[in-house]
Amino acid sequence: MADPKIKLMELTRMKYADQAKWFLNGFWTEGAEPESENIWKFTWKFIELDEKKKEGNELDEFWSHKFLESLGETLTVIKLRETLRKIDAYANGKMALLEYLMFKYGKSIPEVVDAPQGSNQEELRQAQAKLEAVQAALIQSQQAEEALKRSEAELKAALEETKKQEDSYNSIIQTLEQKSKDPNATIVAKNRAANELAQVRQEDPLPLRRAKITQEAAVRKVEKDRKAAEATTAAVEARFREAQEYLEQVKRGGGAAFGSMWWMDRELKEAQKYMPKRKQV
Repeated sequence: MADPKIKLMELTRMKYADQAKWFLNGFWTEGAEPESENIWKFTWKFIELDEKKKEGNELDEFWSHKFLESLGETLTVIKLRETLRKIDAYANGKMALLEYLMFKYGKSIPEVVDAPQGSNQEELRQAQAKLEAVQAALIQSQQAEEALKRSEAELKAALEETKKQEDSYNSIIQTLEQKSKDPNATIVAKNRAANELAQVRQEDPLPLRRAKITQEAAVRKVEKDRKAAEATTAAVEARFREAQEYLEQVKRGGGAAFGSMWWMDRELKEAQKYMPKRKQV
């Protein structure tokens, strides 16, 4: 029979989310279900503190202390080390999420390593792939939305510049019109003003022409970026519906790993918060 500590060591090398799902699956009907939201929060706190973020699997002594402090468990260094000795199942001086959950919820190493994980692993892999497709599409959608915001800002600046140059142009025309009709001016001055006015009216000055060209280009860019944003929004909505429907299908099947399904459903809800506001599912 394999050494339970070796098996635990393998489990604690998994990413934080996978450790959380292992625990939730194994103890879903033994108290984990009502604690699922707390376990979600613990997991994301580990991820927040770890420089490897989602790719991490354990915290060193310093960051373990920070984690416990975040829960209001302010300990002295000595007390922390005593606590870590209890948590650190195979004594490597670090704290994996699974070790913390074992300690918090009073589970033994054999209970954890033998915790049932459900028989629908293939369905779960497919559900996970669909969830990852949602997350990838969401990133593309967010990038498209940011590009649209930038192009809209550029258009706003171009419109302002065009307005500025038009005001300047109109001001010049108004001044020349007044001079060409000034009853107190000499005929030579009036004629000079009239000639200048005719020349000005023949063609927009270069700054105004440049501003109009920039504005036209900005309008085209906004239209292009808006279409791209709408397309990526539609894509993320389609991926979201597909993932949601498949997850519901898996839930109705047998041999379910309830913790993993709850976790994926929770990730979908989190992803939904960041979907484009103008067309949210």
